[in-house]
Amino acid sequence: MAKALLSPKELAQAIGVSESSLKRWADGGRVRVSRTAGGHRRITLAEAIRFVRESRAPVVRPDILGLADVALAVREGDAAMAGSLADQLYRYLSEGRAREARGLLTAAYLDGESMAAICDGPLRTAMTRLGDLFRHDERGVFIEHRATDIAIQAVQHLRTLIEVPAGAPLAVGGGIANDPYVLPPLVGALVLEAEGVQAVNLGPNTPNDALLRAVEQQGAVLAWLSITAPAGMSWLVDQVGQVAGLLAARRVRLMVGGQQVDALLDLQSRHANLTLGRSMSDLVAEVRRVRAAGPGFEAN
Repeated sequence: MAKALLSPKELAQAIGVSESSLKRWADGGRVRVSRTAGGHRRITLAEAIRFVRESRAPVVRPDILGLADVALAVREGDAAMAGSLADQLYRYLSEGRAREARGLLTAAYLDGESMAAICDGPLRTAMTRLGDLFRHDERGVFIEHRATDIAIQAVQHLRTLIEVPAGAPLAVGGGIANDPYVLPPLVGALVLEAEGVQAVNLGPNTPNDALLRAVEQQGAVLAWLSITAPAGMSWLVDQVGQVAGLLAARRVRLMVGGQQVDALLDLQSRHANLTLGRSMSDLVAEVRRVRAAGPGFEAN
């Protein structure tokens, strides 16, 4: 289990430096610390990970951070001389190796990869391959469902490594009504939080009225919908158009992504607060664009 708070000595051991160096960096502001009642420095895991990513410090003892799965994945990967990260992740997922899959994605994040790049790259590639297994392997459905559960666990673990700042803007989202896929909206929440946005994930099959109610109750400034399951074009246009219009009246932007967004291209031109995306990188771009436009992510 990941540790909530670390001492300077523990973080120093984890990245292979002296405790005195770590304390000097803390006193200089490179590592943010809190103080116990007795005056001892303490470092949150999220802050430790931020420092590791920004400084490119190697994590030589991930077990000290409570991330022992990282060492397991790296050791196995080196021994097997695996190809790309996506190939290695596919192998772990298809073989049902949850700890290695989780460790591999965590290691990629520690090494400086963005959450969006991880989700758009190895995770998306591996899951797409798994989704095609049923065509030539009678075990394909079982393998894909097991792998999806492992991927969900891995994404949930990655969310625990992020600390969203207090007072950050809030976004609410999920999968559109009648869409049963769990992983896409969960990945959206992960990427939003990595961008410093508080994310409330309503999960799959989210009706419009539930989304709107959550936006109002939570004071959200951004909503997102994933559309993965096939749907009738007229129904899809009607559903997204309805929620986009209602959100515009509340000065809330709507980001819609997934495999079915091409059906909404004409709709986008009629709703200034609606943005379509085909990747998590598109979601990041939207967050940064509206953040740059002014406080509160208001619709333009």
